Amino acid sequence: MLSLLRSVAIRGCEYWLAFMEKRRVLYLISRENILEPGVLKSQALDLAGKIVKSGADTKITVLNLPSINRFFKYFRNYSAVKKYAWNMGVKLVIIPIFPIGRSFMPVWAIPFFVLQTVPLVTFFILRHHINIIHARSYLSALTALTVKRFIGRIRVAFDTRSLYLQEAKTYGSWVESNSNYKFWQGLEKKMFENSDEVVVQASKTVDYVKKTSPKASVSLIPSPVDADKFKMSVRDRLNGRRKLGIADDFVFVYSGRLGGYHDPEFLAKFYSAVRRYVKRPHFLVATYSDPAPFMRSLKNLDIGDREVTVLNNPPLEKILPLADAGFHIYDDIPIAPYASSVKMPEYASSGLPVIVTPNMVSVADLVRDNRFGVVVDPYDPKDIRSKMQKLVKERETFKKNALKLAREYFSVGVCAAKYIKIYDELIKTG
Repeated sequence: MLSLLRSVAIRGCEYWLAFMEKRRVLYLISRENILEPGVLKSQALDLAGKIVKSGADTKITVLNLPSINRFFKYFRNYSAVKKYAWNMGVKLVIIPIFPIGRSFMPVWAIPFFVLQTVPLVTFFILRHHINIIHARSYLSALTALTVKRFIGRIRVAFDTRSLYLQEAKTYGSWVESNSNYKFWQGLEKKMFENSDEVVVQASKTVDYVKKTSPKASVSLIPSPVDADKFKMSVRDRLNGRRKLGIADDFVFVYSGRLGGYHDPEFLAKFYSAVRRYVKRPHFLVATYSDPAPFMRSLKNLDIGDREVTVLNNPPLEKILPLADAGFHIYDDIPIAPYASSVKMPEYASSGLPVIVTPNMVSVADLVRDNRFGVVVDPYDPKDIRSKMQKLVKERETFKKNALKLAREYFSVGVCAAKYIKIYDELIKTG
């Protein structure tokens, strides 16, 4: 009888150890809406799908807790996004929550947010035997770390995406003397310290986290991209340019939001400054924002409509490769040194030399180190002229280097492997 019990106990332990070695990940997205146009769907689901396909014994449940008003605004996309996730091998669950407080959450709103999210996350942890929470951004990490206090075996990877306090300063929501800012400053330090791994997208953000919390474990993984999506044949590129009437032009492209970090007036002035150094300039803009303020700024600079093409939320893989260079530029704002958006990997995957501003320190360092574009000071006419001449002269070299960086650094496969390594390390220390 004792030998039978011993055998059952050993087999039970072996089963439990094998069970714990499997990666069962809850990818948590709070307040953001995966149904909206933009990069969230491709960033979260493409990455999760690649991790599932690349790593044996990996299961990922993506739990999206969007604000209820934003959820219903884009509900028409629900079936398509759910199908997209299913095709990627990822379980997607979307549960809208009430948007208590603003995007930069005041102290009084935190209990109401946590009371909504913690029970939901706890349920999914128990239901799916989760051992890792991959928390996308600060509010998700706040929920994850609250749950961790009650379920100690959970490991948390805090994927910052951006820096909450620097964003708040950039948007003018808080200043450093504000009580909400001071509260979040202390909370941020604890979140870095209590997370089992902090993942950042930019080199200067590594420095920021280490300065805030020297004991924090930090990994740098850029925003991933499916580089193969952006491959385009010479013939298709020529046909695409002809359809847009830009076959003989030097085409600058900008993709993304017009507003917020991306001041339309600054973008227009920057284009006006660089366009004079190329023959037949044309500006191609892919955005889901209202382009009217941007077009007014161009008109004030005597740039006619014929020189500009604005496309409303087009498939970027069919548009970006048509250009000759891509803009990734910020005016002087607090978030600039830490910025590293998905524009950069998308431009690189399209073989585009990039044009960046020097205040974007992390991005500028990457461009210099890998020689796939130029760093242009928008307030120095001599620098603009010399860098644009360099861009035109070395464009083919920049293109080769951009494609190489896309394969070896930005690729979703490369990034997925880095996340799998983090998951395995967290499981071992669990």
